[in-house]
Amino acid sequence: MRWLLVVLIGLASASPAAAETFDIFGGSPRDIGMGGGMTAAVLGPSALFYNPAALTREKVHTLSASFRLTAPLLYVERSEPDAEPKTVLPEALHTSVTLGWVKPLGGIFDDRVAFGVSIYLPVERLLRVQGIDPAAPQFYLYQNLQDKLLIHLGLAVEPTDWLSIGASLQILADLAGSAVLDLDILGGVFDHRSIDVTLEPTVAPFFGLHIRPPLGADGGQLQIGIAYRGSSSMSFSLPVEVVEGDGLGLKINMQQTVLWSPQEIALGLSYGLDAPALTFALDATYALWSQAPDPSPRLSVDVGGRLVDALGLSDALDLSTKSAPIDLGFIDTLTIRGGFEWGVASWFTLRGGYAFRPTPAPKQTGSTAYLDNDAHVIALGAGFSLRNPLQERKSILDIDLSAQATILPRRAVYRADPTNPGGDFSHGGTVLHFAVGVVHYF
Repeated sequence: MRWLLVVLIGLASASPAAAETFDIFGGSPRDIGMGGGMTAAVLGPSALFYNPAALTREKVHTLSASFRLTAPLLYVERSEPDAEPKTVLPEALHTSVTLGWVKPLGGIFDDRVAFGVSIYLPVERLLRVQGIDPAAPQFYLYQNLQDKLLIHLGLAVEPTDWLSIGASLQILADLAGSAVLDLDILGGVFDHRSIDVTLEPTVAPFFGLHIRPPLGADGGQLQIGIAYRGSSSMSFSLPVEVVEGDGLGLKINMQQTVLWSPQEIALGLSYGLDAPALTFALDATYALWSQAPDPSPRLSVDVGGRLVDALGLSDALDLSTKSAPIDLGFIDTLTIRGGFEWGVASWFTLRGGYAFRPTPAPKQTGSTAYLDNDAHVIALGAGFSLRNPLQERKSILDIDLSAQATILPRRAVYRADPTNPGGDFSHGGTVLHFAVGVVHYF
């Protein structure tokens, strides 16, 4: 029983990761290399996240795959290095794979309808929730942001040459279940074990418009993207009941919301030239971080049974964290992203981008230590096209490379309560992100 209680309390002290890996780092290597400003300029399966209406842009059947590596180089410097609880930093390296497929429908649809699927797969694990004390300094957005399987499904329709409309779903899952264990203390065994755990899918809706106003034969190509991304999260509830006949009973209930991401509204502009082959992209994304839920675990332990009731200890032994919800004090943010794509040669493309993402988190002067910083994102990328000499299609295979540095300037925190055992501290650093991918055109 002691070990069971230790394990359950450890699970219940989980720390949430927030936001989406695509929103923080970017979708495909092309998106990453342009700084993520893709609401109007996106191509291929990444449109399922950025703007599902853009699925109809290329009008060609595509299959893509990419490999990503993230290296957080973050620090927390504390005035009391030995203070408890200890600082918990993200893992040194994280790897993941993204697969995507877009299929336009020909025939009577004349390539004006397209659907797509994408899957984001962490390599080390499909889902991870860390057990970290909320008072331990930890990076709110980067702790285990990428440790979750993501699936996107979407459809787009192009009613006219200048307008596309699309919708997609981002799929996660809720974990729910229960366990009942009948214990024979004298025999040291469980007489009966009943465990029921289910994963229930949850979805977040995404909607988008992609507008291509005609500018005349001599003008460039202007594209306008508007997108709404719904909030998503994973919630779990795990009640456990341990019973020794009718003399002793222990009920443990855990509830928490993790892997939360905010609602977002994005507006993007893209302008492309034929000579030189240049595309410029600009994005503004408004994220409703003020709606962030209380990330702390909700844990209750109810001790009962005839033996405990006879001793009058049932209320004295009960434990609960059901206090008032934590007010994170987060604020809504406006993130600005800009990028370019330059076709240096028919087979070589150069990309670059910059983004500024303000932090939604106030300085952690209280008892919690969910850390975040303003972020300056600098990105570079390159693309190589392998052409098919027997067809007019632009290429049969694209190979894309990208590198991105997210710079978090130093942020000092002075605790309002001088008796706070965590002490004062400062935090910041850099997060490096690299990606390589291929896109095959059918």
